[in-house]
Amino acid sequence: MKKDTILFMLIAMLLAACSPAAAVDGESTNVPTVINLPTDTVEPTVVPTSDYPVEGIGPSEYPENVNPLTGLEVEDPQTLNERVAAVKVENLPREHRPQYGLNAADLVYEYYTEFGSTRFIALFHGQAPEQVGPVRSARFFDIQVVQSYKATFLFGGAYSAVYSRMWNSDISPRLVVEGNSSYPALYRQSVDGDNLLFANLTKLPEALTKLGIDNQAQDISGMFFSKTLDVNGYPATEVTVHFSNAVYNRWVYDSTSGKYQRYVDQNNAATVADENYDLLVDKTTDEAISADNVVTLFVPYSFYVKNATEEVVDVNMVGSGDALIARDGQIFPVYWKRETSSSTLTLVDGDGNAFPFKPGNT
Repeated sequence: MKKDTILFMLIAMLLAACSPAAAVDGESTNVPTVINLPTDTVEPTVVPTSDYPVEGIGPSEYPENVNPLTGLEVEDPQTLNERVAAVKVENLPREHRPQYGLNAADLVYEYYTEFGSTRFIALFHGQAPEQVGPVRSARFFDIQVVQSYKATFLFGGAYSAVYSRMWNSDISPRLVVEGNSSYPALYRQSVDGDNLLFANLTKLPEALTKLGIDNQAQDISGMFFSKTLDVNGYPATEVTVHFSNAVYNRWVYDSTSGKYQRYVDQNNAATVADENYDLLVDKTTDEAISADNVVTLFVPYSFYVKNATEEVVDVNMVGSGDALIARDGQIFPVYWKRETSSSTLTLVDGDGNAFPFKPGNT
């Protein structure tokens, strides 16, 4: 049986990666993960917490006006009374970068789609930006993310088998595609001569009413947040991620902001020496794409279809597996956990205790 070795990263900004495994017939195979980390640890980070509970926030209860996906208070409490909105955003071609609205997301998953490419699914609960995109088509993995956060899902089409699974799943009542009823929450705009699809999340509640979609907030508890750490981590001022020769990126820690900034591929690189990076910004604000937490999840995947002209990847993100979380210039080996399809993904330590995200975006 031929195996394809692909580091299948579902990034969060959530950088989530699949363990190498796959077969054309769809049989998934788990392969042991080997993680090489520096031998020297650094002392735990202690951050002043006068404005944040020493005991942290979550993972089961959150104060009023605190976003369960960031651990921070929101400017407009009304957004927490609504469902999470999930938007599918493209990464290639490069000429469609920089993307709009990614910095406003609470969580962003980047994951392998096909033939060396990746896309994003961005989750919004604390903010509702006027422009997110370009919006692109769905993949199998999106179903698991939408289920996990009980979100509405804005996307731009799908492979027939993906469409079939979505419409026959519990997320079918919450799918939002381009049309008269979804306009202007989904709208077209010409960018450099290309007719691209975008989302306007300020118009989404009105569109959901027209579509008859329940927009009430759901239980998305599960994430634990703390500004302080009582464990030692490994130095991690850079986190480099390779999906393929065409898609590679690097997260560089900025000690001033306490965030990781994203640098992305500028060319197809046959070797590491050929790689060329540049800072990625959010087109809406021209500010650097940045994340308080960079998480890598190792998740089993298989090929639903694989031939010379098609690659369709399937993913199983139910259960548990290895993970890494980078925050505050350190990286920590942890485990991801998602008990059922409707469970929010959580991180735990070796004893099964919730591991703290830094308050902010992931």
